[in-house]
Formats: sequence, C-alpha cells, structure tokens
Amino acid sequence: MIVHHPSEATLAAYAAGTLPEALALVAASHLGHCATCRDTLSTLEATGGALLEDLPPVPLSIDALDRLLGRMDQPAPPPLPILNPELPAPLNRVALGRWWPVGLGIRYRPLKSSGAAWGGLVLAQPGRSFPRHGHKGREMTCVLSGAFADQDGKFAAGDLSEPAADHDEPPVVIGAQPCLCIIASEGMHLRGLLGWAQRMIGR
Repeated sequence: MIVHHPSEATLAAYAAGTLPEALALVAASHLGHCATCRDTLSTLEATGGALLEDLPPVPLSIDALDRLLGRMDQPAPPPLPILNPELPAPLNRVALGRWWPVGLGIRYRPLKSSGAAWGGLVLAQPGRSFPRHGHKGREMTCVLSGAFADQDGKFAAGDLSEPAADHDEPPVVIGAQPCLCIIASEGMHLRGLLGWAQRMIGR
C-alpha cells in the first residue's frame, strides 16, 4: 500500500511538462505504481486542456497547414529500445552509467539526462544509512524495491519522498532486503569525504 505521494504542485508541473527530465522520471516511476496519483494527473491534464481552450486564438503562419501535412507523411519514429530489462518502465528505456561505490554497502548509478536536475539509482544494503547531504531546490526519491525510514516515516516500494528541508539524520534501509531507489535533485550537496569528492569532480 502506497503511503507517500508527490505534492499536487509536483504533479501539476509533471502534467505541464515543466519538470526537469530527471525529476520527471522519478515522478513517472511513482505514477507507474500509484493509481491515485494517475487519477489526479488525469484531472490536472483535463483542467489544463480546458484552460487552453479559453485562451484567445493565435494566428498561424501561412505555411502551417503545409508543414503539418508534410509531417503526417513521415513514418512514426521507432520506440526507444529497452536498455535495462531488469527495471520497470520508464526506467527500462533510459541510459544509465556504471555502478559506483559511494559508501560502505551503498552504490550509485548515474542517470544520463538533460535539464537542470541530475539523478540516478541508489542501491543500499540492509541497515546502511544513505550519505549525509543537504539540498537546494527540489529533491525526489521513489523506492523501487526494499524500504527505508527517515524522520518523515517509512518508505516502501512505490512511495515517493519529497522532503521540503534538509534531514537531520539520513534515511536508513530497514528490513532484510536491499533498498533500490531512483533519486533526482536540483542541487544535492554531499557532506564529509563524499562532499569533498563531489566538489573535486565539480558536480
């Protein structure tokens, strides 16, 4: 049972297509699990469509119809290949880097995306704490398997964490299984030795 959901503001930004790619992939990962948020998203998209209908018409260029008809004759682009069959959609079709150790019992696999945010997969073993960090801007994490707990509660598969402020204590993996998450941030700053390494590579 999913307990933690993205804010309505985040779902509205997703519906409008204004979330950076990495954050949108985290939101999409949650939406694949959560029928409640899919219903909310449908309502937001319908509301946006109604607002567009109320906007005054804008004149089209003289060749607009010719360009549209020209595109209709072009073949549809082929679907993106499945690159990561072990991951659920939409993550099974995105480009990912190699796994990197970022602490004892913790590995990180960067997501190759464009936009203002960056992200990737985090795999942490039972009992391990995620790296200490602060953040500026939005940060979102969706649990793909396993579970972790922090000051906001327990997060299991499908749950989405969207902290409004820095956590005093980092999340800790609970249960007997490793925890796999997709995480994205507009400005995460690691602390300690990992923070030094992050500054050295200019991330």
